[in-house]
Amino acid sequence: MSARPPAEALAERTPRGQGELLRGRLLDAGLEVISELGDESHVTIRAVTRRAGVSPTAFYLHFASRDELIAALRDRGFEAFRSANAAGAATGGDDPAAQLRGAGLGYIRFAREQPNVYALIFSPHEPPDADDVDPEGPGLAAFGDLTGLIEAYLDDAGASGADVQRLAIGIWTGMHGYVTLRSASSKMDWPSDEEFAAQLADAWLGPALRGEGG
Repeated sequence: MSARPPAEALAERTPRGQGELLRGRLLDAGLEVISELGDESHVTIRAVTRRAGVSPTAFYLHFASRDELIAALRDRGFEAFRSANAAGAATGGDDPAAQLRGAGLGYIRFAREQPNVYALIFSPHEPPDADDVDPEGPGLAAFGDLTGLIEAYLDDAGASGADVQRLAIGIWTGMHGYVTLRSASSKMDWPSDEEFAAQLADAWLGPALRGEGG
């Protein structure tokens, strides 16, 4: 059940035009708490508002409950994740193959540099009702970014007819497994990030390029 804003919060109006800025400060503060302390269990209303420099009552002007804040933090984390992937892809210039490799390395860097935020956005949580899923939400948009890169890569190579969605699922699953297992088993003889990204792309996209289906 969503908490209702305390009556005193109504008196703590945000100046006109500043509402989104304050909401952003609360989200930034929440991600800082997670990054520094480990996981969402440390995200309390008091901890976040203290970090943002506002009173706890101001929280309810922007979020109905802590659960709503956590959901918004996942979206915020996915936005940062997408930005990291896009920055990696941009290093590939106009070459679709280099863009795909760059995005993969951007993925790995984000997971390694912001492990707690990465864990948050991919942590198990109660999914919303199907009717409530936002097709333009940052999670699905991140998947769309990947399918777009794969389509461009295959088109540039003259390959067609591949199930791009299935290929994207395979590549994303491989990337997630790599960053998760490498973190958990650091003493294994892992390939370099560059080697893994190239090998994963070849494993999934190679058959499509050779006309072997997929």
